[in-house]
Amino acid sequence: MRNYDFKVRSKRWIKFLANSIYERIRGLDFSMVYVGELQRNVEEFHGYSMTDSGDMKRVLQRIPAIPQKSAFLDVGCGKGMCLKCAVEAGYKSVAGLDLDRHLLEIARKNMDRLNMKVDCIYANATDFARYADYDVFYFYNPFGKTIFQQVIGKLIDSQMERNREIWVAYYHPVYGDLFEQAGFTLEQEIRDKTRDTTTRIFYLPPRRDGEFRA
Repeated sequence: MRNYDFKVRSKRWIKFLANSIYERIRGLDFSMVYVGELQRNVEEFHGYSMTDSGDMKRVLQRIPAIPQKSAFLDVGCGKGMCLKCAVEAGYKSVAGLDLDRHLLEIARKNMDRLNMKVDCIYANATDFARYADYDVFYFYNPFGKTIFQQVIGKLIDSQMERNREIWVAYYHPVYGDLFEQAGFTLEQEIRDKTRDTTTRIFYLPPRRDGEFRA
């Protein structure tokens, strides 16, 4: 989905330029679009584009989880803007997962520069074994349908390790239906202010005793 309204596009580019200048002054790098060898050569993995910080803050405010009691994981964290927003929102722990070492190194430098304690994890989302450590998950449509199906299955399986509420925020939800098919409930849909797309917030309740989810 794309918004071709001239005023919207103009505001987006002005904000992008302002962010770029501000980041250069502070020694940060969040804004610049990046497509590396992984994204060019593996169809299922998508390139990096930053979630707008204002939109991310609004999304975090709409998730009913209590930040001080919840752990946040950005799956496909890129350069770490959403990690920054989650720290600022007060989450008790914040981590980002990515398969691109170059992006992760930029994220680590950004977090160090901001003096933020964040765990930047190099791992394939389909192999990652610590989903049970987290309560709130963020996806900016980082990969294709097949991988999404596997990752959603891992989120559901993680309730066997630690039974808790699971909240998912999915920006640009191309494969949003997969969550509902897997038993998640669509709680909210939030339209952003910078692009013609939405964020869907999904919820998976704790398992009841003896409950089995396929």
